[in-house]
Amino acid sequence: MAQLEVLYNAECPICRREIEHYKRLSGDDLAYVEITAQTAADWGLSEDQAAKQLHVRRGARILVGVEAFVAIWRQLPYFWILAPIVNFKPIKAVSSVIYRRFLAPVLFAAHKRRRRRGGAAGS
Repeated sequence: MAQLEVLYNAECPICRREIEHYKRLSGDDLAYVEITAQTAADWGLSEDQAAKQLHVRRGARILVGVEAFVAIWRQLPYFWILAPIVNFKPIKAVSSVIYRRFLAPVLFAAHKRRRRRGGAAGS
């Protein structure tokens, strides 16, 4: 069984592309869970909460945003070297602000627009 579960937005083309890359590298080390109303609820989240940022779960602990990326990268070949760099406090602080305040909201807004247009499934 994978020690880390990744909850991701398969309707987001950028998110999906990144997760597909991780899947090719990770083998069975990570479990990937697409966001649905049910899977989000299983994680204690609404669908929108789940789609706003990347989430990973290790046991009962849920990591969000940059912490989630660091947890994933620690498990991947090539990316493991990036994990301690991004986890270094000053870099993590800046990365977290950039992700939380700019990148994640832009991706979430695009997700909501695709949903309103009805283009979520094939985006």
